[in-house]
Amino acid sequence: MPQDNVDVRLIGVIGKPHGIKGELNVMMVTDYPNTIVKGSMLYMDQDCSMPVEVENIKQKILSGREVSVIKLAGIDDRNGAERLKGTNLYRSGGSIPVLEDGQFWVDDLAGCRVFLSDGTSIGRVEDVEILTSNENLAVIIENRDIAISGKIGDIVYIPIVEDYIENIDISSKKIILKKLPEYI
Repeated sequence: MPQDNVDVRLIGVIGKPHGIKGELNVMMVTDYPNTIVKGSMLYMDQDCSMPVEVENIKQKILSGREVSVIKLAGIDDRNGAERLKGTNLYRSGGSIPVLEDGQFWVDDLAGCRVFLSDGTSIGRVEDVEILTSNENLAVIIENRDIAISGKIGDIVYIPIVEDYIENIDISSKKIILKKLPEYI
């Protein structure tokens, strides 16, 4: 039965099968992949109406990236695993780790308004790009004076590092920058 207003988080995307026993390569996108363990309950839809239990999970390196190999209950052969390719996996609010003060989920940054410390509005966060070195805010510029080509709607990438970020206030959906990156 679908649950209304459930806090769900995308944790990964199922890739190709791993072997012939129903194991799946999963590209994890969660900030806390180590909290997904044997017995964890995941969902194959945002409504949390299609639950699946993690029977086993292990890590491997595939093309230079760490990938989780997950065995889900009820998926016992390669054909069943193949049908799930491209499916998103979610975790419900009840199984999401509690964050400490000052911590936030990366996907909570989407939609935040971005300002300089003097109050100048820059734009809003469209997405977060996760790289091996750091995460970058993909910010849609809404201020002509900041736009690279002079057009509103330009996207600039701002590293989420101490040199640029003064404050992130998730409750008010507001990010304050110390300065703009030099390349803008």
